[in-house]
Amino acid sequence: MAQLPLMQQLEAHDNEAEVRERLASRQYHSEQVPIIQEWLRRKEEARSAASSTKRDAREEETLSIAKEALSIAKEANRIASEDLAAAQSSATSAFEQARWAKWAAIIATVAAIIATVAAMVGK
Repeated sequence: MAQLPLMQQLEAHDNEAEVRERLASRQYHSEQVPIIQEWLRRKEEARSAASSTKRDAREEETLSIAKEALSIAKEANRIASEDLAAAQSSATSAFEQARWAKWAAIIATVAAIIATVAAMVGK
């Protein structure tokens, strides 16, 4: 039962640096040292738990951001694929139109030659 009042005193005072300093300079009685060491261990454990909780929260936030970025990248990839398909279709269509335009130019040239020859023969 004697341990509880010392632990309560340490909690009330709550100056870890001073307690460590006093412990290092052996200002506590030997029977108090295990209680003080336990109090310091609990303080360290609480800090470690708080740090771990913060780290876990940061990791969750990072994971959430990464998932959102992946979702955005997938959508961008889908749009790019659709645009590529449309561009390929347009290119194929343009190629076909160019081929027909070439044939039209050949036919027009042949017709012009025939008309010129016919005009020359008719004179």
